[in-house]
Amino acid sequence: MVSTFQPFFGSRESENENAALRTAGTLAAPIPETLPRKKRILHVEFDRVLLTTRHVLLETAGFEVVSCFSGVAAREVSTGNMRFDVFLVGHAASIGERSDLVMWMRAQFPGIAIVVLRMRDTDFSPAADAATVADPDELLKTIMDVLKVR
Repeated sequence: MVSTFQPFFGSRESENENAALRTAGTLAAPIPETLPRKKRILHVEFDRVLLTTRHVLLETAGFEVVSCFSGVAAREVSTGNMRFDVFLVGHAASIGERSDLVMWMRAQFPGIAIVVLRMRDTDFSPAADAATVADPDELLKTIMDVLKVR
């Protein structure tokens, strides 16, 4: 399996390259509005192996995924011109750091679903819509459940 994994680490290079290609006319015509677009997930993880593994899992499941290695990069990406359907926050950072990021996301984007991964049953941010374990099946089920509510 070949993945198009290109995690976002805080630069806007890929967006600038895409814009330059569009203006040069080398990209195919845009997909018509009548076709449904893939649901887009902003995935934030604080461990490189987990970031890569989860990114590939979500892409394979049919989502468009933008992965960030830090809360700072996630804040930068989320305030850009991309629109997201779900924010997914991993469990490798401290509870305080994750909680701060989730509360910021909720304040900035009240209509977007937020899913946090937890390590223990008590590890949950009240500002999130759902919390789940890192098990791939459970994670995908939780994401689908929060998307149905929206």
